[in-house]
Amino acid sequence: MAVFRDREHAAQIIGGFFRLEGSEDDHVFAGSGTVLAYSLRDPEVRIVLDARAKPQPGGRGYDVYVDDPSAPSPTIEFWFDADTFDKLYRGEVSPMALMTGGKAKAKGDIGSAMRLLPAMARSIPHYKKYRESNG
Repeated sequence: MAVFRDREHAAQIIGGFFRLEGSEDDHVFAGSGTVLAYSLRDPEVRIVLDARAKPQPGGRGYDVYVDDPSAPSPTIEFWFDADTFDKLYRGEVSPMALMTGGKAKAKGDIGSAMRLLPAMARSIPHYKKYRESNG
C-alpha cells in the first residue's frame, strides 16, 4: 500500500512539512544559495525549495513551491517515488544508498546537495513527528 493516498495528499503532507520546517528550522538550509527540487512519482508531485535569500529574523527560511510552474530552476533535482521520499525523511534509508542503488536519480550540483545533508538529517525527527500528527 502506498504511503500517500493520492497526489493531493502527497502535496499537502510534503508541502506542509517543508513550509513548517522553513518557518521553524534553524535555517541551515536557508541562505545556502541552493534551489532544491524533488520530482516524485507514484503519485506525481514536484516540490521546489528556494533557499537563495538570507532568512529574516522571525521569517521563513526558504520558499516552497508545490507543483508550481513558476518555481525557479533548481540547482539540484532529485527523482524518485513518493514512498522512497517518505522513507528518506523518516531516516529509513540513506541518500547515498538511494543513489548507489539506483532508486534515485540526480541532476545538477551534487556538491551543493552534499553540503545540505546535515540539514536534511536534522529534519528527520521533525518529519516523523509531522507525519504522526498529519497522516
